[in-house]
Amino acid sequence: MWGQPLKPYREATRSITPERLVEIDGQRIHATRSGRGRPLLLLHGLTASHYSFRHLAPLLEDGFEVITIDLNGFGLTERPRREEHYRLEHQADLIARVLDTFGIGECDVLAHSYGATVASTLAKQHPYRVGNLVFVSPASAFDPLPWYVRLALGKELFYRLVRLLLSDPQRYRRIAGRAFHVEGSFTEADAEVYRSHLLIEGLRSAWFGFFRSMRDPSFPGCAYDHLVHPVLVLAGEQDVIVPLWKCEALVGRLPGAQLEVIPDCGHSAPEERPNEVAERMRRFLAER
Repeated sequence: MWGQPLKPYREATRSITPERLVEIDGQRIHATRSGRGRPLLLLHGLTASHYSFRHLAPLLEDGFEVITIDLNGFGLTERPRREEHYRLEHQADLIARVLDTFGIGECDVLAHSYGATVASTLAKQHPYRVGNLVFVSPASAFDPLPWYVRLALGKELFYRLVRLLLSDPQRYRRIAGRAFHVEGSFTEADAEVYRSHLLIEGLRSAWFGFFRSMRDPSFPGCAYDHLVHPVLVLAGEQDVIVPLWKCEALVGRLPGAQLEVIPDCGHSAPEERPNEVAERMRRFLAER
């Protein structure tokens, strides 16, 4: 046995109310809706989920219909078996179909980290579904995978190491905690929620699916090419995952994009500085 057993999907979602599980082509997608007003979609980053917005969403419910969707591979969305379902294009199409189910046409999007690449893909594949974009610490470049990890044996061994990491609460919290700068913004309880959202059956399929998508030479930087929608980029001053200079470089590639820096903040501004994120986003959208 390599680490803690994975929880069956039905058991992991046993307490979830039916309206929060949208079924598309036999797959169950976890999505939430709250508040009233202008539709606003929140998209999480890698290894995260709707839980990333637990502080931010309530601040936006006055004036916005806030939608969260757990992307393929994360949170309480059922993990597809086919590797192509983890490509950016497939993630974007999944979002569009969930929005169709909700009867939502156009919406603004606030996306964190990897979620920004998904939001950009959505905006290009379905340009009339997206109004304005707010990127929080957007991922725009990943280091190349080591050659040995690209081999079948290397991927398998790496997957087993990830299983062992996820099975060690203290080690997981220590590594995941690098995304946070503000003291107390990532508690032991928070780490356990994220860990439980990853240790769900289908983890292996998701792992290999993301390996396939990350081997695409255009991932993730080219996701932003030819983007024409209004963009605000929020950067954490103390972010060690997506440093400020990477956000500045991305803004330089996006015509008319705006950059704002959130002081004394790491990679996870929606959890570390939710009030500032909400205020800056409201101001940006009010100007559109």
